[in-house]
Amino acid sequence: MSSPRDDNGWSKLYPDLLRSIFESLGCLDFHRARTVCSNWYAVSRTCPLYPWRIVIRGKNSVLFDPIQDKIYTKNLLGIDFSKIHCLASYGNWILIVDPRLDFHLLNVFTRERINLPSLESLLRGDRPFRFIRNDDFGYFLELYGTKFLLTWNDFRFEKTAILWVNGRNGDYIVAWAIKQFYIFSYKKIGNDDVGDGDDGKRWSITCTQCEDMAYKDNKLYVYTFDHYINIFDFSGYCPKETMEENPYLNHPFRFVDTIYKLRLAVTRAGEVLIVLSLVGLDKKFCIYKLNLKIGDWEIVESLGDEMLIFGHGVTIRAPGKDISGGGLKSDSICFLYDDHLSDHHLTLMKTQPVCGVFDLATSTITWHTRLEDLSSKICWFVPGYA
Repeated sequence: MSSPRDDNGWSKLYPDLLRSIFESLGCLDFHRARTVCSNWYAVSRTCPLYPWRIVIRGKNSVLFDPIQDKIYTKNLLGIDFSKIHCLASYGNWILIVDPRLDFHLLNVFTRERINLPSLESLLRGDRPFRFIRNDDFGYFLELYGTKFLLTWNDFRFEKTAILWVNGRNGDYIVAWAIKQFYIFSYKKIGNDDVGDGDDGKRWSITCTQCEDMAYKDNKLYVYTFDHYINIFDFSGYCPKETMEENPYLNHPFRFVDTIYKLRLAVTRAGEVLIVLSLVGLDKKFCIYKLNLKIGDWEIVESLGDEMLIFGHGVTIRAPGKDISGGGLKSDSICFLYDDHLSDHHLTLMKTQPVCGVFDLATSTITWHTRLEDLSSKICWFVPGYA
């Protein structure tokens, strides 16, 4: 016979009721509640999410919830964020690199930090690459006696990176590109790093053209300079390029004029999108996907119940309506001040950095200037995304 606790257990609430409770909670309470049990976590994954902003000022960061209009001040382990670069985010985690070119994962709510292996560890790949530290500059990447200089400043503008974290078990995958021809990746699955013993604690290196990349479900999608999309399988020991299962292999993206920036994104259903920031056109941003029936790229008019952050690589479930007046809803694109060029952008850029939200349906931008100033670093992130 079942115990009263089993009959009336909170974990057995109807999903619709539980979902309505979740959607009534503030963000921090929502994240606490979703960790109660596996059923609550599963239901929480069906709730809409929305982006927050990190406004970084020296050793302190301000987390800003734009819908609740609340500010949370965090001292992130005493890290001076004026001396780090934030390369990517996933859920509550961000990927950062410091001036010594040491890489870390940082949870912006719990302050937990994960130190990734040193670049001086052996590299896993099909060519004899190695990093040699140079105290004056950073590292030399050496191949067959030829050295390529890698410094912290290389990451100031070139931030082609992805991060994936499993919020339930702590698994994660990191990948970043440098010099637009080398992708370095690191994978931690289960209790140990991939591989046996110290061999698992290595960066893998993949030699490929890389203008941008996105990751979902053990696949890394890489956009090349000749306008193709390559796919690398991350399910095994090392990344392996997938040829036979790549539907984009023979379909280059031809729209290359008037582009300011190009980014990849993957929808929740697994469709790859090419997201463009345009120069001199009224539409400002537009999205393309491959129509497999006709073998050509076509414009995406709507993201349905999803939205995206320019450069973050994935779409997210989003509220159906703009609750706060800031444009944060389905069918929108969040971006930073340097992701888009316009007269308005150039005027504001002289006084303060800003970010905005682009509405796909109306082709209008809602600008956000709350909390930012010239000394700040800004990035969007999506709490609880997993």
